[in-house]
Amino acid sequence: IEKEKLIQDTMATTIISDCIPSDALIYKDKCLIITSNPKLLFAKTVNSGLQNNFVWGIHPSAVIHPDAKIAQNVFIGPHVCIGKSEIGGHTIIHANVSIYDNVKIGRNVIIDSGAVIGAAGFGFVRDNDGVPHMFPQLGGVLIEDDVEIGANACIDRGALEDTIIRKGAKIDNLVHIAHNVEIGRYTYVISQTVIAGSTKIGEKCWIAPSSILNKIKIGDNVTIGFGSVVLKSVPSGETYLGNPALPIEKYSKIQYKLKKL
Repeated sequence: IEKEKLIQDTMATTIISDCIPSDALIYKDKCLIITSNPKLLFAKTVNSGLQNNFVWGIHPSAVIHPDAKIAQNVFIGPHVCIGKSEIGGHTIIHANVSIYDNVKIGRNVIIDSGAVIGAAGFGFVRDNDGVPHMFPQLGGVLIEDDVEIGANACIDRGALEDTIIRKGAKIDNLVHIAHNVEIGRYTYVISQTVIAGSTKIGEKCWIAPSSILNKIKIGDNVTIGFGSVVLKSVPSGETYLGNPALPIEKYSKIQYKLKKL
């Protein structure tokens, strides 16, 4: 009933809804599109129109290595710096992004302002006197198609192998991804998450703002709750939260017992 009233009262002439009104008079003189996922259809429709109106080009203030491989139909904004790397078609790189050497970026990638891709990872070895020596950071960064990287995100290059962001992953603002990390397909990593080196994260995960230890594995379809500190590997399909992060069932029992103290 509430949705029917919204359809009846709205000034809009085209409506996307999952509700079929009981009375056709409710949507008289309106175009009603019925779908099981109105938000998704709206997003696809609007994005299609925006893409058709986009103007591709390279801003004259951008600094690009002469051996960089830049595809046709890209947008490279003001003061972008690109080293000896590859940029795929229909990719958008906003202002003040820094892309180091040995970075390969696929098609339909969006990188927001201030992101740094391919800087050296934080890897050091101490000698007998405790003096740190930098471990060689010889790898690169591979960013597959349809990835989005938020403003001021930092993705380090690998030490001996590449850091990899798989197809369709979405990296929010202010995320740090260390060397040799792999982010799986269609995984979301939310703002202010820190992922330490050589961690592997599976497909279709939701990583809320959290800290994740190095050299662990997170399976597919995992949810990491807000403020979690993940110190051990997480099996597929699990929801973990807390410090240290625990399965949600175990975490809830501990919280219940603490309230009883």
